[in-house]
Amino acid sequence: MKAKILEDIIALYEPQIDRSLEITRPEYRLRWETVQKAMKEKGYDLAYACGSELDRSDIAWLAGVFDPIIERYGILIPIKGKPVVIAGSEGGHVIADCVKASGTDLALLQEYQISDEDYRFAKFEKLEDVVFKLVPFKPGRPIKIALFSSSQFIPYDHVELFEGRFGGENIVFDVDLLRRIKYEKSEKELKITAAANSIADAAFLGMLAILKPGIRELDVAAAGDYIMKRLGAGRTGFPTIVSSGNRGRSVLGPATNRKIRKGEFVSLGLSPSFNGYHGIMRRTVKVGTDWTKAEKAFMDALEGLYHTVIQAAQQAAQRNLPSNFIDRKGKEYLEQKRIRTKNGKRLSAREPYTFIHNTGCSECQEGFGAVTPYTKEPLGKNVALMIDVALMGFDDKAQLVFPIEYAVIEDSFWKRGKRIGVYNQIPLSVQDLVGKEMPSLPENKINPYYRKLEESR
Repeated sequence: MKAKILEDIIALYEPQIDRSLEITRPEYRLRWETVQKAMKEKGYDLAYACGSELDRSDIAWLAGVFDPIIERYGILIPIKGKPVVIAGSEGGHVIADCVKASGTDLALLQEYQISDEDYRFAKFEKLEDVVFKLVPFKPGRPIKIALFSSSQFIPYDHVELFEGRFGGENIVFDVDLLRRIKYEKSEKELKITAAANSIADAAFLGMLAILKPGIRELDVAAAGDYIMKRLGAGRTGFPTIVSSGNRGRSVLGPATNRKIRKGEFVSLGLSPSFNGYHGIMRRTVKVGTDWTKAEKAFMDALEGLYHTVIQAAQQAAQRNLPSNFIDRKGKEYLEQKRIRTKNGKRLSAREPYTFIHNTGCSECQEGFGAVTPYTKEPLGKNVALMIDVALMGFDDKAQLVFPIEYAVIEDSFWKRGKRIGVYNQIPLSVQDLVGKEMPSLPENKINPYYRKLEESR
């Protein structure tokens, strides 16, 4: 691996990244007040969300807890005043540092400890005591508690804990309340997301620069991870993706020690988290040689899908159309586009998932805002989204039908009012950048849908 090109990329991009750009305490307070107003309208006294290293978006947004570790943890939101983050005795040390950003309080609960160690000097509180500090106890009056976390995420122990202490009839799942509020982004959130995507572009250039036959997948991933950290990305939305050869079928396959062979296709992907918000960059390339005619036709079809979906999103934004208009246009394109198969027939390729999803304090686990055939609401007013178009080369019997196992183009884009712009500058096709030690992109290579956020005004 040549370190100089990575350092050249960092030197070029570093002045563009304002590391002090972060959510401040006044914005966190505004978030609490917005959620508390919605809670009051629904008659809730208290709300609870839980999280872990896998599902950290809710409490990241509410309390600035971007780096949970070890145990699960949670947050209690009263209808007035400051929330309290509740954690275990081990992970609580890290979370105590995290909550300084938002100013939330912290309480340790023994029920959240997962280790069998003895924390002799830990000062544990009881859940009832924490709750009654937030919602004063009144004899004969039950406390109505909303659970904001999806039943897919929240442990049964947590549900049982609240139902056992406060009565099952007083516990209500209301996952949409918080999700819908988080969906709309503030000016600061959109700017932080822009920085995250600049980091994604830089890291991706580094991965492309060293991508040559014989290199191991993990070495390629290491270049991207190194640049991301050097530019201020504390963690990632998913393990950095480098899946070569038939590993492309893994779709989101993290890098391994496998050596990449000449002539193989490789799917690359990374998602830097910058001060809590996620960027994205994913592309598929061939290593050491050019595309064949059939392979180029497959990749051209993928680019055509990208153009169709992003242009449909622009139309939907301009005309305030139901968001499933975008999904329909993408599906119509795929139905009409016939690609030559390995045996000479012409068939439509299949997409593995929806074309657009929401992003924020996670790469794609925000729980609301994806565009599907069933989403009749228009896109949000001020939002950050990801366009994720992909084609599978194999059929439902796992037989390879097309010349490429899997190919993807994923970018992030902003929507502000009626205007849309892609955050990323990396071109749709990066095949001619593979193995090229290029610290920046020529003007004629920049993504045609790229727009600076400032230009949206």
